Amino acid sequence: MSFEAYLGFTGDSAAVHLSGDLTEVDVPVLRSLIDQALGRGARQLVLEADALRSIVAGGARCLAFAQQRLPEPGHIVVRGAREPVRRTLAQAGIEEALTLVDSRVAEGD
Repeated sequence: MSFEAYLGFTGDSAAVHLSGDLTEVDVPVLRSLIDQALGRGARQLVLEADALRSIVAGGARCLAFAQQRLPEPGHIVVRGAREPVRRTLAQAGIEEALTLVDSRVAEGD
């Protein structure tokens, strides 16, 4: 499945909507969206990941770098991550630095 991503803003929060399979070829797209979000002063970065099927280690490293660049007390929320995505984040050692939220819980189900 091809990778698609777009960025939206609400106040000081930026949402990166991700779908498909994030491969090494797609990492620069993710990096660019995160750079845009940080450039506009986002203090919270929300990855809408319920349609993201997989992410490569390079994408996880990109998130780790973004976490370091967020202004205090900024943080990254990953909403709706599937098991393969969660596994990659854990293997990259950044799962604890992120707030992982099940999309059903976030929607109040």
